[in-house]
Amino acid sequence: MAASALRLTSLRTAIPFKLVVTFSDGTWGTFNAAPMLAERGEGTEPLRDRAYFAKVDLVNGKPIWPNYFDISPLWLQEEMDKRGELERPRPARRTGQAGGS
Repeated sequence: MAASALRLTSLRTAIPFKLVVTFSDGTWGTFNAAPMLAERGEGTEPLRDRAYFAKVDLVNGKPIWPNYFDISPLWLQEEMDKRGELERPRPARRTGQAGGS
């Protein structure tokens, strides 16, 4: 599968201007959208209103707002990784003991 197949599997907003996301590869985190919203652009202008920002929906694995502004999951993950906002699943540790607890 190509890297472009990365999708979001869960999405919710947090105040102010944050997206709490989980990706299809098991990574997750909280994206601070404030720097993105500080950039001038037609698509991001309405998102500066907290009530409008909260109207984000998860469609086909991408966050999308009513004005059709969306964020690429790959870009989102790379941006979160650069900023230290991305968490990765920890590998299961083997204790060397057979059986359960």
